Amino acid sequence: MTERIVGVLHPGEMGAAVGAELTRAGTMVVWASEGRSEATRARAGEARLEDVGSVDELRRASDVILSICPPHGALEVAHSVAGFAGL
Repeated sequence: MTERIVGVLHPGEMGAAVGAELTRAGTMVVWASEGRSEATRARAGEARLEDVGSVDELRRASDVILSICPPHGALEVAHSVAGFAGL
């Protein structure tokens, strides 16, 4: 089976926790640091997520993208990966 790469958009507390569990299970998990806060960078580092720099690169690198965010931000986050074909 081919290894899948999972992208996590803007890892907050829940997204970083899910990413950490996926990483522990042997899945490569990527995120995009461009424009993100130091707190987000720290969470992603602690979760051992791989930084690909930009959302465009995350979209290219990922087989699956997870967006774990509050409902009020969901539409904006979805627009940021418009055109993602995924699996």
